[in-house]
Amino acid sequence: MTDARRPEPDSYAAAAEFYDLMAIPYVAQAEPVLAELLAEVDTVSGPIVDIGAGTGLSTVMIADTLPDAELVAVEPAPTMRAVLMSRLAARKDLRERITVLPSGFLDCVLPDRCAAVVALGVIGHFDATARPKVWSTIATALAPGGSAVVEVQRPGRVSEVAERRYTQARAGALRYEGWSAADPVDAEALIWRMTYRAYRDQLLVQETVAEHLVWPVGAERLAEEAVGAGLRLAAEDTDTGLLRFVKERHQ
Repeated sequence: MTDARRPEPDSYAAAAEFYDLMAIPYVAQAEPVLAELLAEVDTVSGPIVDIGAGTGLSTVMIADTLPDAELVAVEPAPTMRAVLMSRLAARKDLRERITVLPSGFLDCVLPDRCAAVVALGVIGHFDATARPKVWSTIATALAPGGSAVVEVQRPGRVSEVAERRYTQARAGALRYEGWSAADPVDAEALIWRMTYRAYRDQLLVQETVAEHLVWPVGAERLAEEAVGAGLRLAAEDTDTGLLRFVKERHQ
């Protein structure tokens, strides 16, 4: 990349160590909503694809919600994928039905018919020129009646966001804090700066910064793009930003 402010391709290398610990509140909020949105998925019609599976938090949520489903987890970042593979190694039931593809979504070969596609914390990694291809790939992969669950990543628009602590957690004797801030790059993109700090009492013992280049997009625009690809908005949860789209059965 020519812009020196932009992060390296594996921008999750620094974040992987802290990702699961910092995501505990998000998982608690999103898991029941995701389960509800996937409740009517017909797992007989094909596997579930988890785009940008990361460390496997979303993958496990899907697998536990749909215990009869086969899953395909797509994750290009080696550091995040290492945690995902460790998670599978610890659970034989998951290893038997989850396939991990080590590539980007638009570079991988998907099954011909998928019961559902899930994309949590992902859509902002695709710019406006790439998203039509993302939607057409999802629509083509889905079986008639299949669902696509996509998360709208806040703030959904390009704007400066002052640094704030968004979560904290404890592990053993250490207290961990997650801080976030956003700086616009141009009219379409911004960089999220995630800072992870570990304290023993009041002593700072570790500080790690990760930067992620994203292209924010709101729910209304995502719905328009999905409709253009032949998908219909069927449900929306404003608290979590989760949208469910359906591929009509007559297609």
